[in-house]
Amino acid sequence: MIYLILWLFILSTMLLVYLYYPFLKRDQAFPEVDPVEERRQTLTLEREQSYTALADLDEDFETGKLSIQDYQKLRTELLQETAEIVSQLEADAAIDVESEIEKYKRQQQR
Repeated sequence: MIYLILWLFILSTMLLVYLYYPFLKRDQAFPEVDPVEERRQTLTLEREQSYTALADLDEDFETGKLSIQDYQKLRTELLQETAEIVSQLEADAAIDVESEIEKYKRQQQR
């Protein structure tokens, strides 16, 4: 009888560990996302989408689907949006470089 209770206890403990193991390893299962890296990826994706939109717009104009007025208006708007995205990427890159330099300086002082 005691062996049966001991055996049930061992099995139930193993089952609980098996079921709750993902919750115990939550940090590895869901790594923390760096907000700076996430922003950079978002901006990169937006830049690629803008480039694609510009290429599609050029193609639509060349095939005669758009008038010259519509083409010029849409192209100007898309170029402005793309320029804003690219400037944000460049500004973020400059900030990243500065932060890396500061980290390096702090490591050298130790």
